[in-house]
Amino acid sequence: MVNHDHWRDQQLNSFANLTGVDAILIQEKIMLDFVTQHKITWKWQGNQTKFRQLCQQYIDIGDADCQGVIVFGTILHQLSTSLLVNKIQELTQDFDYAYVAINRYEVIAHDLDFELPDSIADSIDLVMNYCDPRFCRLHKFDQVDGNHMVAAHPMDCYKLCKL
Repeated sequence: MVNHDHWRDQQLNSFANLTGVDAILIQEKIMLDFVTQHKITWKWQGNQTKFRQLCQQYIDIGDADCQGVIVFGTILHQLSTSLLVNKIQELTQDFDYAYVAINRYEVIAHDLDFELPDSIADSIDLVMNYCDPRFCRLHKFDQVDGNHMVAAHPMDCYKLCKL
């Protein structure tokens, strides 16, 4: 069983050992670019990695009086589409801003009452739109796979701005 609180760091430590600099994934950079645009307090609902520590250098992360939420990682793993929608709605309902990233390979079944398109990216977009039509994809990657560290940080990344 993979410990996702250590997986990212284990994978990226080899780069840091070679270069002397902590690596950041492109999908993490996209997240960081979004959340740093908003000078608010963020609730962290992601895996507990060195990336969280890095984010704390740029954004205020707290547990109370938060206006935004960051959601990714094991909290969204091994869910059907209906459970995924329910979980995302539950986790984002009390916030004005949200960053949500989904590992498409952790969605275990489609059990909502609509058909999905052939494209996985388009399917995830449709599910996120079902959660809340205000969700917008932050970036569309040409390749989403293990070679691009999708298990370290999901590559289907969305923002929600309610204001």
